[in-house]
Amino acid sequence: MRLSTKGDYATRILMDLSTAGGSKAVSVADLAVRTAIPAKYLEQIMLRLKSAGIVRSKRGVYGGYELAREADSLTVGEVVRIMDGPLAPSLCASRSAHKPCPAYRCPSEDGCVLRSLWLEVRDAIASVLDGTTFAELARRQNQTQVRDMYYI
Repeated sequence: MRLSTKGDYATRILMDLSTAGGSKAVSVADLAVRTAIPAKYLEQIMLRLKSAGIVRSKRGVYGGYELAREADSLTVGEVVRIMDGPLAPSLCASRSAHKPCPAYRCPSEDGCVLRSLWLEVRDAIASVLDGTTFAELARRQNQTQVRDMYYI
């Protein structure tokens, strides 16, 4: 699995929206500044996340984007799959790549030691990413910010 720029940016955007909390929509311009992502690229990512039901948009003066679901029901694994596809490091270990591509078949897949390794890798990655919600990441971020505050 390799996280693409789109996958990285999507997780940064959703992290920002999760950390901000509340139901206030955030404009593309504000998101671009807060996440250091070019606005044009950010718009493309938001359209993909919107079509997947991850975010929703609001029009008007106070318009922008907000989470379409609660952050505690949205996992990093789900977002990475939306942006980058399967988590498996090899097609033979992918649960989703076999279905759309039944023509793929390794001649030694059934007894292949490498396949069992790639399955372990896939399962470990999926366990971490599917077990991490954006609400949990927001809590970690808020704890880090509180710890880093200085009082005079």
